[in-house]
Amino acid sequence: MVAGLVSQNIVLLFTHNLTLIVTVLSIFAGSLAAGLAGFAFSAISGAILFHWLPPIEAVPLLLACSITTQLLSITKLWRTMQWRQCLPYLLGGLAGLPVGAKLLEDFNPHTFAVWFGIFLISYSLCTLLRPQFTCTKGGRFAELAVGFAGGITGGATAFPGALPTIWCNVKGLSKGDQRGIVQPFIFLMQIATLIYFSRLGILATATWKTFLWCTPAVVIGTCVGLSFFHRVDDGKFRRIVLLFLLISGATLLL
Repeated sequence: MVAGLVSQNIVLLFTHNLTLIVTVLSIFAGSLAAGLAGFAFSAISGAILFHWLPPIEAVPLLLACSITTQLLSITKLWRTMQWRQCLPYLLGGLAGLPVGAKLLEDFNPHTFAVWFGIFLISYSLCTLLRPQFTCTKGGRFAELAVGFAGGITGGATAFPGALPTIWCNVKGLSKGDQRGIVQPFIFLMQIATLIYFSRLGILATATWKTFLWCTPAVVIGTCVGLSFFHRVDDGKFRRIVLLFLLISGATLLL
């Protein structure tokens, strides 16, 4: 009887420690990607975390860690931030956030993620095959619509930055201009999402405990990613963005 209880406790302790190690490593990988490309944190980290944690726990943790890596990146790239140009995206995103949160609570988030992943893969492959394709059309209404769609994906999958990133990519913006728009959008949208989740009672004490364990991995991963970002030109950055969009789409299918 006693031996059985001891064995059970050892197994539980091992499982808990293994889960924590996997969580920290996945957060580091996502932070590295976010530091380099400005987005894809939730897709890279979530590809692993969603196999270890239920979505209702994984999404708030991804949000908290992503906010941290975005804040670090904004601090390092402060002069390139374009807060005014980001405003239409943000207004649309805030309107779309409750829709995404509703999907997370009441529907099957995996089904939504699969279709979104197929879209990301299709766009990435098409653009990699036609790298010179750009579109200069589309005004404020298009930016509002892109932000609204980003709010939905942010609330449902903690991944608001994909569609604004695609839009900036389609418009052929430089790496500095793209990050100047997408970075503030992701940062402010994820703060809003975290606040919204706390009001819904989705956040749990365990989320904050795990976040504290993950903080060093977030800081180190982001700093390493930023050092790579400064070393690539606009052409390489565009290909990196497409590659991360492709990876993001593939991870959502898992």
